[in-house]
Amino acid sequence: MSNLAIRLRAGLLVPALFAAAWAVGVPQASYQAREARSLNAVCARCHNLQIVMDTPKSYDAWHDTVQKMVNLGAKGTDEQYDDIMDYLHRTITTIDVNSADPDELEIVLNASETAAQAIVARRRTKKFTGLADLKSIPGVDASIVNKKARLIFFN
Repeated sequence: MSNLAIRLRAGLLVPALFAAAWAVGVPQASYQAREARSLNAVCARCHNLQIVMDTPKSYDAWHDTVQKMVNLGAKGTDEQYDDIMDYLHRTITTIDVNSADPDELEIVLNASETAAQAIVARRRTKKFTGLADLKSIPGVDASIVNKKARLIFFN
């Protein structure tokens, strides 16, 4: 098994790196620019990137898709694959608000740790039923929720 396959299978490296970089103050814009370069360099060789944007998936499904592309011969560096998984995780990953762990809520909803913990605390007593319910949590950015509405589920 390749080093990339092991790191992708672990599934935790990208979120941990993103959180660590954010904590030490790496500007989000520079991360996004690097991610875009990696996505274009690796994925756009074979795909119209609109297909990626139009196909939200769970983190595990994205992991499987990227691993399949690697197995089929996609060429990229470990850093590029990390960037791609980070981008997919933050922008096109689906989330079930009623079962996601706090780290996943932070990453996918671009929420603070405090907001993610408030979501978890609230759903212990009353499950979320819709976007308005989610937006009522202090610290949850309504504009982000609106932009990501197609990715957010309440099972």
